[in-house]
Formats: sequence, structure tokens, C-alpha cells
Amino acid sequence: MNKIMEQKVNYKFKNRDEYLAALDSVMPDTYIQTRDIGGGKTHTYLPQAIKEAIADDIFHSWNVVDENYTLIANELLCTVKLIFMPNYPEADEVYCTGTAAIPIQMDSGSNVMDFPEKKKKNALEYNAPAVRTEAIGSALNTLGNIFGRNLGRKLNKDQTLANDFKIRKHV
Repeated sequence: MNKIMEQKVNYKFKNRDEYLAALDSVMPDTYIQTRDIGGGKTHTYLPQAIKEAIADDIFHSWNVVDENYTLIANELLCTVKLIFMPNYPEADEVYCTGTAAIPIQMDSGSNVMDFPEKKKKNALEYNAPAVRTEAIGSALNTLGNIFGRNLGRKLNKDQTLANDFKIRKHV
């Protein structure tokens, strides 16, 4: 006779409040990177590998359940839908979306009007996974500071909030 053993689930967080506190926490500076985007400007970001490792840690499970690609001139646009289960007892599944676009690799000196004739051979083999990865990162960014949501943002000192408006505290 086969006995089905009930497996005990070990949750990362005791409750929703602990989970939200984790989402609101800020990554240590050692994980934050900066890249030059031209014109003397920089972009601050968390590497995708870090974001996905965090997702593996704070979600009970997560996955891309829908992805769509659109070609706009010589750029590839990707939108993904993630489904995830927060890692606390009795959590509900949650969905979020993210979008990214990248130019399709073309021969040196090409311009948008030269597409698709001067597209690099197998460019989409490299560009499709890259834009998908960026779209996943975009979706994760929407969820909390732990994923880099507020990197590079500054609160305008002139902004005011209604007295009854509550903002989650950041750790």
C-alpha cells in the first residue's frame, strides 16, 4: 500500500507584512551597477542575475506565463507576464508585466532604413533572449525596491501627499 506523505512547506516569511518589508528593502550598494548611456549621463541598475536570484529567494515559485514580441522598424519589443507566488503561508498568486525594446543588430554604418537587408545574420537568435531578459527585469522592477524599483529616483521636495495617504516604510 502506497502512503502519500504530506510535505511540510518551509516559507521564507511568516506573513504578508514580512514579505512586503522584504520587497521594500534596498539592495546593498555592492550589487548596484552603473553604465554610461551617453551625453554624460549614466544609468543605475541591478544586474538581471541578481534580480532573478532575489525572485528565487522571496517567491515560493515564479515563471513567465505569456510573452509577446513586436517588430517596430529595426527594434524588437517584448512584453512578458510573470506569475508568482509570494513565499508566505496562504499567499495568492500574483501577476505583473514588463516591457523592453532593443535594436536588432545590423551591419556597421547601417541606419533604420537599411532594415532588414543589413540585419546581421542570426541577430534575432541573440536579440530575442536579450529583450526577453530585459522585459522580465522590467516586470520585477515594478514589485519593489529589492528589485531596483527606485534606483535613480529622487523625491521632489515640492511634492506633498494627502494626510490619509500611507506609504509603506522602506527598510
